Amino acid sequence: MMFRPRFAFSLLLLTSLLTHGCTSFMARRAILNFADGLESQDLDQIRVATSRNFESKALRQPEAITDLKLLRFPKGDVRVVTLEAIDENSKMATVEIGEGESIQTVDYRLTLDQELGRWVVDDVILSKDDIAGQEIRRSVTDQMDLLLSCRELLKDWESAPRAVRLKHCTNELHAQLSTLPPNWFEKLTSETVGTGRSVTFRPEARLNGDHAVVVAPHPDGSLFVEYRKELNHWKVQNVAIEPRDESETGVRSLLTLAQTLNHTAKFLTSFADGETEKISAYSTPDFYSQSLANGDLSTISLPVAMLIADDYEANQYKDRTELLLESNGAMYMVTVRTVDLPASEDGKTGLNEPRVDEVTIFEANGAEVKKVSAMLLSTSVVDLYIEALRTRNLEKIRSMSSNDFNERVWRTDAAKYFGIMPYPQIDPGETEVISTVFRGDVTEITVVQGDTPMTMILRLSEGWMVIDDVLLPAQDRPVSLKSNLELILPLQAFASGVNRGDVNEVVRYSAHSLNQKVWRQLNYVPEISRELVRPLMSEVIGIRIGDSEVIVHTSDGMISSEIKMARDGDRYVIHDVSLINEASPTKQFRFLQSVRESIATGRLLPKGAQQQFPVIQAAGTREQPQAGSQIRTATFEPIAPEIYSR
Repeated sequence: MMFRPRFAFSLLLLTSLLTHGCTSFMARRAILNFADGLESQDLDQIRVATSRNFESKALRQPEAITDLKLLRFPKGDVRVVTLEAIDENSKMATVEIGEGESIQTVDYRLTLDQELGRWVVDDVILSKDDIAGQEIRRSVTDQMDLLLSCRELLKDWESAPRAVRLKHCTNELHAQLSTLPPNWFEKLTSETVGTGRSVTFRPEARLNGDHAVVVAPHPDGSLFVEYRKELNHWKVQNVAIEPRDESETGVRSLLTLAQTLNHTAKFLTSFADGETEKISAYSTPDFYSQSLANGDLSTISLPVAMLIADDYEANQYKDRTELLLESNGAMYMVTVRTVDLPASEDGKTGLNEPRVDEVTIFEANGAEVKKVSAMLLSTSVVDLYIEALRTRNLEKIRSMSSNDFNERVWRTDAAKYFGIMPYPQIDPGETEVISTVFRGDVTEITVVQGDTPMTMILRLSEGWMVIDDVLLPAQDRPVSLKSNLELILPLQAFASGVNRGDVNEVVRYSAHSLNQKVWRQLNYVPEISRELVRPLMSEVIGIRIGDSEVIVHTSDGMISSEIKMARDGDRYVIHDVSLINEASPTKQFRFLQSVRESIATGRLLPKGAQQQFPVIQAAGTREQPQAGSQIRTATFEPIAPEIYSR
């Protein structure tokens, strides 16, 4: 009775041992079959020795055997060192490959094929050290899935239907590519992978968890494909092309370029529809606020349908992307910049997003260059500027003028005298635009204000259209308002200083020679100088600009003046003034010469000096100082008044 239980137990134990030995044998056989197939490059033998999961991910393409070589499996004799059961359906094996010091260890994961009833290889873990000597363990299944995914990407993006190409993308990239116009989608995807590829596919895969980068040859240089795992499948997150030719820009980011194309298409559509508010979502804040928000979009016709349906050329730079679109012989360059969006109300950090920053139109083979910002701003700026000139509103003039105009004219101390000047005479009334010429950042608008024609020179500066000059009809003088005022305003300041007896002001606007020979010696403004005030402030009838000096002519109908001016640094100063009687031209008064003679003869004395001779009266009579009388400084010899006599 006791024999049967012992016999049954022994039988079970023997069966278990035989089963375990058979299982180990089948598992080892699967490893050896896999290794033999790998060495002989027999893809069918490898398929027999591997699981369906391994086959679907690592062996699904005929090129898989080629890509397996890229993983650099160890070569040599294969020995299963350990074999441990994880559970009843999976095992882990440690395998040594090679001999002596060249032995490398590889881990195999095996699974039980329930249908076939045998053990097969489900994955292989390869180990290697990184630059820092740290061990890196990588799954062959993941690596092969990644490499084959890249192969399929290159093949599909060259010619496959749109839906097939989109299947390769992450949700984020899919969202950008799926909304592109058909022609733009076709060009972007096919050119990204390299149309008509003839280069050998020798990729290098770099994995880091659920992220990976595959570097592969490209007809134009090197292709970088960024992958991310979504639902256990490798999906393309981004692509970049590093060009071989340094003169080329390549593709810095496919995702950004797709966003750029999308926003450009939406911008152009909104522009054509005149949707000013909607266009703000696709333009930079400066472009929108300074040009688009208050501009009349209907004044600019853009052939949007043709631009979007046609081809494009993209150049990605570090700080911007330039898209070139062509239609009816005109070239449209859309400049797109990445802007930092503000954080959301829930506190989330703002995103970076490409926005349209400018649209430039090239016509007549590039001879005519128009910027949309300039076209929208020009007319309104001209109207405001003319009104500011007419009313002598210096604050508004400065706010709408270029840096050069401000530095040379409007922000000088002498500009305060502009309010009392008759020049330029601008009539009130509506402004009639005669012509507009666009030259890139510079726009020339010719208008008629009242009876006066004038050409406004506008320049694009930091997103704003500013006035750089105004051209007015003129004879015997420059037509440039800037050139006239940088000469006339110092004259006004000099005349004002003389009239007020402000020697510091006079010195400020005098040339070095006039200062040294007159003002520094006297240290006051003598009465004789006041004869200059009226001529200096009279109408300018001519300006002659020479190499070393400028001659300004004025006239009040009786007396004309010839004012010699010279440049002192960044401004003009007075060197000398000559007064001429127009009825009797021989009657002249040369200021510098006359004052120097008066100083030399003692008729003009330095401030505080005692007079040693009779005082010269305006009538020309002499008066001896009486005892105890107050000593006065000399006035002047009646030379200047004589030029007024006929």
